[in-house]
Amino acid sequence: MAKLTSDALDIIRQYAALLETVEEGLDYVEASFSDPRRMHADVLLSDVLLALGKIGETNVYLEQLFAEENDFVQHLERFVDVLDAAAALDGQFSDAAAKERIVCGRLSPAFQAWKAAVSGRLRRYVVQ
Repeated sequence: MAKLTSDALDIIRQYAALLETVEEGLDYVEASFSDPRRMHADVLLSDVLLALGKIGETNVYLEQLFAEENDFVQHLERFVDVLDAAAALDGQFSDAAAKERIVCGRLSPAFQAWKAAVSGRLRRYVVQ
């Protein structure tokens, strides 16, 4: 386990909280496709996409911080799969069927799989 400064631990805790928030946001957006009462899903999806960008930026920092933990760094690098799935939404916001197919079939599963792999390694730093 790496020795981390209190600032690094704060960043990791905020990062872990952001991962949870993104997962909840994707769950809401997925549910909105079958429940028209769930309003503002497009706004939330836009926020999720912005958060994915922030996660990508933070991954660069974490890759440096955990450079000696090759396995963890490899999991962080797999975030590119999530970004590829998110990129498929480009130009598809007005096509509800395409948006649903991409969010439910690609983006959400890719994010959840990636998050599960990364969260397990972060847990030891978040829960203390």
